[in-house]
Amino acid sequence: MKKTKVLFTSVFGPFGIKDEWGEELGMQMELLNNQVTRQQGVHSPRQSYLTFALYLLAENISVPSTVLDFPLWNDFVEELKKGYSHVAISFIVPNVLKVKRMAEYIRANYPDIKIILGGYGTIIPDLKTIVPHDECCRGEGVKWLREYFGDNPDTPIFHPVLKNPVYSYIYGMPSKPRGSVIFPGVGCENGCRFCITSHMFKKEHVSLLPTGRDVFDVCLRAEKELDARNFMVLDENFLKHEKRSKGLLHEMEAHLKPYVFVTFSSAENIKRMGVDFLVRCGISRLWVGVESKRNLHDKTKGIDLKELFAELRSKGIIVLASTILFHDHHDRHTIDEEIDWVIDLNTDLVQFMNYHPWPGTPLYEDLKNENRLKSVPYRHQHGASELNFVHPHITGAKDHEEYLKNAFRQKYLKGGPAIVSMAETTLRGYLRAVKDHETRMAEGLFWNSETMKYEKRSGKTGDSFMEARIKAIRDEAVRYFPSLLPAFLFAPNTKSRLKTLSVFRLYIKAFGKPGWADLLKSFALTASALTEFIRIIMSRINGHEGIIRQPKVNRVECSGNMAVAVHDIAA
Repeated sequence: MKKTKVLFTSVFGPFGIKDEWGEELGMQMELLNNQVTRQQGVHSPRQSYLTFALYLLAENISVPSTVLDFPLWNDFVEELKKGYSHVAISFIVPNVLKVKRMAEYIRANYPDIKIILGGYGTIIPDLKTIVPHDECCRGEGVKWLREYFGDNPDTPIFHPVLKNPVYSYIYGMPSKPRGSVIFPGVGCENGCRFCITSHMFKKEHVSLLPTGRDVFDVCLRAEKELDARNFMVLDENFLKHEKRSKGLLHEMEAHLKPYVFVTFSSAENIKRMGVDFLVRCGISRLWVGVESKRNLHDKTKGIDLKELFAELRSKGIIVLASTILFHDHHDRHTIDEEIDWVIDLNTDLVQFMNYHPWPGTPLYEDLKNENRLKSVPYRHQHGASELNFVHPHITGAKDHEEYLKNAFRQKYLKGGPAIVSMAETTLRGYLRAVKDHETRMAEGLFWNSETMKYEKRSGKTGDSFMEARIKAIRDEAVRYFPSLLPAFLFAPNTKSRLKTLSVFRLYIKAFGKPGWADLLKSFALTASALTEFIRIIMSRINGHEGIIRQPKVNRVECSGNMAVAVHDIAA
């Protein structure tokens, strides 16, 4: 009998290339350039991230396994020759034809292999008629796979240490990735009617790292193995779980470890926890769903978003506001108002996405009952082109694509490059943190972890953790300086250049005149930006929005001991 061995794999590349199995628009393997800093050209930061779930699954079952991430077709074919009893493929809806090709190849050449499908692509209602497979893993995958392979589903979860991002470019120049990623849980209790994440997990949060100590321990291991101090926290509403967040801060204070985090939160939880807590906890960037000017969701009702975001930015927290185009109330007038409204919130970054009814959500069921769903091929359902439902006011497929693209363009022209806004926010946050700390020390105010406020306390002197936090904020602010020269030279308009100059003056105020090393970095980055700018122009002449970068294949072997892995990252 063949020994049980699992291949966990993402779909094959290249990515963001229109061919028989995939699309270009909306399908790059990059979050920022694909759906946040789109249309910003040479200014757009370029980053790609691992398929995180695959590594978590592989390290938490007793069966030996291999993770194959970002393979090209030949990588996938060669890997199958190494002998597997199961192949588990993770995918999203628009990549269904890639999965179809992979599964059909397995069936034709390795008929004894069991095929397991997982990821958001498993919501496709007629998946069985499209992709041959034996099982579908839906919901939280670790428990599902443990039960499938006969492991104890209640064994504590081992969190892998992963590099994040796998590559990073700014103005065309590569930089060494400095961070890691943490996924404390999946799902969201808010239950927004359009959100597949919330409804795939039945409007529940499934905790993977239930305590602040659990999260902190992952940070410690990542610092030891990768020298990482910056973390992307993949949890739909991280701040909602107050005890865990407070526990994380307690551990950082106790060990004098001012780690820095990028995470997601709804507006009502930011208000509840307070901005001072976020600063002290090291939240450097927040992704906040604002959705619509009409406040259609409980998470934003009664909250002055513009005021909240101004406070966050004044204290150094970069804000990404996420909004949705093509609600039913949008017509050619109100959709423009909606775009203007979210830009006027004055956040550093904005994600625009087209409204999309995913199977399994209340929105999908409502539109299905109204006979408004359209038979748009799954490969086109990536949220960047034609809507997959009949809109009451804007019906043209080309309009759906153009409104989205122009929304990104307007944000860029009105707010300038996001890299400048992020530099400004971080720098102002540093200056504010220094001033606030000095004021608190003069007035005898110290952090109360119970009330989550600074309060008078007799007999206490100094706040060594906040001093360490301020140093971390300073280090983050200094990193942006070399970007200012290319941001100025390649700015889209005069308003943007003036904004860049004002940020440059702030740097001089904070740190004095730049030294030769800083200037040389600026000149080198500008030369790189010029090369990148020319490459983008050539790419557009050839009919593309910009340069499409590809992540390299990443291969990891796991022993099946649920906590021991041998890593072999392809060169």
